[in-house]
Amino acid sequence: MEYAVVTGSSKGIGKQIGIDLLKQGYFVVFNYGHDDSVIPALSEELSHISTNFKIIKNDFSTIERIEDFVKTVSLITDNIEVLVLNSAMTDRTDFDKLTIEQWNNVLMTNLTSPCFLVQKFKHLIKRNGNIIFIGALMGMVPHAISIPYGVTKAGVHMLAKYLVKEFCEDNIRVNVIAPGFVETPWQKNKPKDLRQRIEDKIALHRFATPAEISDAALFIINNNYINGAILNIDGCYSYK
Repeated sequence: MEYAVVTGSSKGIGKQIGIDLLKQGYFVVFNYGHDDSVIPALSEELSHISTNFKIIKNDFSTIERIEDFVKTVSLITDNIEVLVLNSAMTDRTDFDKLTIEQWNNVLMTNLTSPCFLVQKFKHLIKRNGNIIFIGALMGMVPHAISIPYGVTKAGVHMLAKYLVKEFCEDNIRVNVIAPGFVETPWQKNKPKDLRQRIEDKIALHRFATPAEISDAALFIINNNYINGAILNIDGCYSYK
């Protein structure tokens, strides 16, 4: 059996990628950081697909927490085929009011913890395996809000590029998916007028579905020549 680990996978993009991998026959380790309320429904939904999954709570807020997660996963398998780094957070505080604590929280979640998760998982990732980072359009195109989010996602894109050389001898491919605006729980509370302004800037005039982003992950996994890529999936944002 092949094993996959997907961080930040109780909702949204991560959840969809985990579900699709489960449907492909992988044993999938799902992960979440804080919201216990969604887990019973998630567990029931996954059970209708397969019993080959485990849900692990861990917020990766410290290196010790990262090491604990890796140790827990290593009790499940010593051979990971797919590692998807999806955990992320944002902070929309105005730049003039942004504190170093807020900056560091976003940095830890979005860039530092993915880096060290890869480091700690390195010995478990099998030859010919896949590492996929979930980046973001805002790591490529500056946006009006959330400077920490955009900067850390740009860092994720570059981190992946550097890690290609680190893993190439074992033929482990490292890639990034950079979604634009996606219909996830993050987006549910956006005011209608703001959503309309965003959609007006997208050539396809809508947000992506999580399934459309997950399709890209499966495409990367199944195409053995994609490596070091930043796959931008934004419906052509800012086409005007």
